[in-house]
Amino acid sequence: MRVSVALFTADLRVHDNPVLRAALREAERVVPLFVVDTGISRTGFAVPNRAAFLADSLAGLDTALRARGGRLVVRTGDVVEETCRVAAETGAGTVHVAGGAS
Repeated sequence: MRVSVALFTADLRVHDNPVLRAALREAERVVPLFVVDTGISRTGFAVPNRAAFLADSLAGLDTALRARGGRLVVRTGDVVEETCRVAAETGAGTVHVAGGAS
């Protein structure tokens, strides 16, 4: 079975997400992933209101994925390291991520 990781960054929608769509076209099993980058705390993003907004957004994304038979995997750490770790743990052959800054 082909497995692919769909790494969510700034675009946390399901209905028209190009990363998720590409992963679904390529693999029988897709692992939706969001990595809370530990570097965020140094950027000022980790203030309470923004952190609460992110938590609510991730909960909404997980709810939407569960309604479609999936679930969101959330990790904390370096984005590249955690993405590689999840890919290795799941046997994913590909990782899909949106281009550009997130």
